[in-house]
Amino acid sequence: MCHIPEQGFAHNELATAVGIEGRTVRRNTPTIYNVAYSKNLFHDAREDTLEWQVWGPLLAKNEMGNPSFSSVVNKIKILDGYPSLFKKAFDNQRVSVVNIGKALASYQRTLISANSNFDKWFYANKEDALNEKEKLGFRLFVGKARCASCHIIEADYALFTDSKLHNTGVGYLSSMSPKKEYIPVQVAPGVFLKVDTNVISKVSNKVDNDLGLYEITENPDHRWKYKTPSLRNVALSSPYMHNGSIPSLRKVVEFYNKGGVKNPLLNPLIKPLNLKIYEIEALVDFLKALTGSNVNALIEDAFSATTSHKITH
Repeated sequence: MCHIPEQGFAHNELATAVGIEGRTVRRNTPTIYNVAYSKNLFHDAREDTLEWQVWGPLLAKNEMGNPSFSSVVNKIKILDGYPSLFKKAFDNQRVSVVNIGKALASYQRTLISANSNFDKWFYANKEDALNEKEKLGFRLFVGKARCASCHIIEADYALFTDSKLHNTGVGYLSSMSPKKEYIPVQVAPGVFLKVDTNVISKVSNKVDNDLGLYEITENPDHRWKYKTPSLRNVALSSPYMHNGSIPSLRKVVEFYNKGGVKNPLLNPLIKPLNLKIYEIEALVDFLKALTGSNVNALIEDAFSATTSHKITH
């Protein structure tokens, strides 16, 4: 429901996820393409292995709302077909906390998507794999736009992330901005209505400010720091930033072109870029060229897997 295969294994229709009984989740659903290579997980990097990461949403009160590990195990035990599948996958072992984590993590590690047009051009030396505008975008990416300072790309490293956390000003803006009179609410794909903030407050739970890494370390210098995401398949996973506050790649580039949002803890790498309009467009075109060639195959596999064993729920 959050990592939708045909929406980049993310969620294109919501800025932030919706949990059990419609409960509010503060953060945007990240893509799980290539998550096998992630050194840290969640926007605040609070986990470092997929086997344990999966339990975060399963147990969170505002996501899946399970009260305990054993509650999840017991629910799966009584689902038709699952006990025998666990025995088959884990050498006659039963449904357990460890094996549930292994099963979910193992599937996520199959979602490897590369061989993009960029890869064909940069690594396989196919000169015509990128057009001239996309090539200009790459030169900007590693040069004037300074994207590669955090979204690293090298001859032997192609994950487009430094696996670190940074303050870009997005979290600061969300936490410290004055209350808005109206909030745009999406009622259908691409359709928004302005709704009085007071009306929303009456029918929704109060959402706490999101302080990023600080919530894990309680180090004041870590306020509003969030993980650098990989840019592979980035064109598929809008909206962007940890809170889904930026709707398109062009708007993301424009955000960084302005130098992010000033605050006392802003990463010093983030400064106005002075990109011209045609340079912004070239950079966006380059980012779109990072979409893997096997995306459709992975989507088809995902839909096939949900019905192949005819498990009843």
